[in-house]
Amino acid sequence: MKQKHRLPLLLALVAVLAMAIAACGSSDDSSDGGSSAPITTDQASETTGGTQTLKVGYVPSIDLGVIKVGEEQGYFEDEGLTLETSPVDSGPNIITGLTSGQFDIGWVAYAPPVLAVGEGNAPLKVVTNSSNQGPDGTNGGVLIRKDSGINSWKDLAGKKIATNAPRSLFSLTVPAAIKKDGGDPSGIELIPLPFTAIGKAVESGDVDAGVVLEPFGSAALQQYPDLKDLGDSAAQVFAEGTPTSVYVTSEKTAEAKADQIAAFKRAYDKSAEYAKSHLNEVKVAGGELAGLPPAAAKQLPLAPISTDVTAAQLQPLADKMVEFGWLKEAPDLQGFVGQ
Repeated sequence: MKQKHRLPLLLALVAVLAMAIAACGSSDDSSDGGSSAPITTDQASETTGGTQTLKVGYVPSIDLGVIKVGEEQGYFEDEGLTLETSPVDSGPNIITGLTSGQFDIGWVAYAPPVLAVGEGNAPLKVVTNSSNQGPDGTNGGVLIRKDSGINSWKDLAGKKIATNAPRSLFSLTVPAAIKKDGGDPSGIELIPLPFTAIGKAVESGDVDAGVVLEPFGSAALQQYPDLKDLGDSAAQVFAEGTPTSVYVTSEKTAEAKADQIAAFKRAYDKSAEYAKSHLNEVKVAGGELAGLPPAAAKQLPLAPISTDVTAAQLQPLADKMVEFGWLKEAPDLQGFVGQ
């Protein structure tokens, strides 16, 4: 997250994302994840001009460029699908939108759906894996002040740490990184804040540290020169290649709209294959969804694209949830991934 000369572009992006996310509700887990009232699953998919419309909720990221280039190549149209996409501020709100019928499909990191399945609050099914964890330094960062005295993961023990949701992936990997480094994570205080507000909160001293994704990390580092990036907490905990994000649906939608969900997966598989050899095109397309100019989008890391996932690959995530008290026992991951 150390690219230079992109502050105007990145700040413009952050402003656009802030407006889009604000329109979708707060990061409170009880939010419905959208600005409109929940609608039923039957209402969420409509027939338009001979095609079926699927409503897809997503947390803003350039990784969404895969689905965008798939639309541009006509893969979804070939399957008789039209996609209506909506930005949402956090993974837990995606899950709420799926269970309420507001969305047919949601794009999210694995932590919220695995947690929901484990708690028994949301019967969910994987539609397709989206991406895997990349090399150290490409999966997000933890912002701190340069004069904070924090020089290692264990130094975060007992600190106030901003995160976009109390039960996000980073809310798990940061305490896990502290523990791995020999620190005691039990005394940390997680402060829910939008990604757009975390840099300022760290700079002002309202929190001691804050987890961020791109482009929010680069924008904050350039806007606030007193900040630095401690590191990539996900890379401290999970192996490179671990599945990280997923298109997921509710069991109710999976049964009621089995043909459309299967069509979505076929179209996405084709999109992913095309995307692997057109990475800059994916970044630009994802940037358009997030309001990011092409020049800035091309400079950001893109998570490795993969449509494959197994229960065994998700087991380390479930085990960490049990270890840190998120779950009493690991959920039925084979049922979740459809094995």
